[in-house]
Amino acid sequence: MAATTGKPAVPTVFLERLEQDATLGRLAQQASKPFGALLGEGALGEALRGRALGHALHPLLVQVPIGALLSASALDLVQGRRAADQSRLLMGLTCLAALPAALSGWAEWVRADDRTQRVGIAHAALNITGVVASTASWLARRRGWSPAGAVLTGVAGAAFGAGGMLGGHLSLVRKYASHDPASDGEGALRGQYAT
Repeated sequence: MAATTGKPAVPTVFLERLEQDATLGRLAQQASKPFGALLGEGALGEALRGRALGHALHPLLVQVPIGALLSASALDLVQGRRAADQSRLLMGLTCLAALPAALSGWAEWVRADDRTQRVGIAHAALNITGVVASTASWLARRRGWSPAGAVLTGVAGAAFGAGGMLGGHLSLVRKYASHDPASDGEGALRGQYAT
């Protein structure tokens, strides 16, 4: 199949600008020292990077908060007040599961190159927005189902979705994630395995 030529897609242009953004670069420099000290070397960082699994732990861990949030949204749309307890429980799970997912992402981030770290800062900001909205949704549901809680769940979903787009860019375009060096020798980075 012949490669297409022409202008890059608008999202591609936007993401490439993020990779070079000076403000994101300054924020990355400020964040690198505390996160590097906590998650750069040692058992905690290696565990959060998924060293024992042979590949990044972050993509696995993000499935829990995203799945819980999507399930709460579905209950809000389909059952509303009838599923008040269940949707509140799911939003609580979203908030709790976001912590290990975030820590595993920061553990990956501390070892990334400058361009990847800039996009990672934007990715983290969107996900923090999602966590704040999720927490506000959970709090709004304290006395039962509320339209405000449902709207805040939607806001959280939009923030996590946009953050996920940046996460996809980090893993698929920037090709950044922990991996098992032994697998690399078998062709994991080349998309084929030696026979």
